[in-house]
Amino acid sequence: MYRERASRVDGVVVWTRTAPEGDGGPVYPVLPDGCMDLLWIGGRLSVAGPDTHAFTPQLSGAGGGFTDAVGVRFAPGIAPALLGVPAHELRDRRVDLTDLWPGPAGRDIAERVAAATDPAA
Repeated sequence: MYRERASRVDGVVVWTRTAPEGDGGPVYPVLPDGCMDLLWIGGRLSVAGPDTHAFTPQLSGAGGGFTDAVGVRFAPGIAPALLGVPAHELRDRRVDLTDLWPGPAGRDIAERVAAATDPAA
């Protein structure tokens, strides 16, 4: 099931995608929207750059993939300013946050999300 809610920050939406254990559920493509997302999927904190074509995530409870995901979607223009990376450098890519921020800041954020009882909070 996919759900989203507004965050406390203008132009930012928090979303979650969950599926029953062992069943990834239907796979829907993510359509290009000019936005960038910070993703927590399978114990990995990454950044999804703006897409120029539909992206179909690999979702499955069996055979790899994942059944739960949490994301923070930034309206166009917000994530590049926050991350310090031009959007075109991340276009059609998924990059670990620690690759963009290799110092303690990137590791600290990833560790804090990993330790959170509810990463969406």
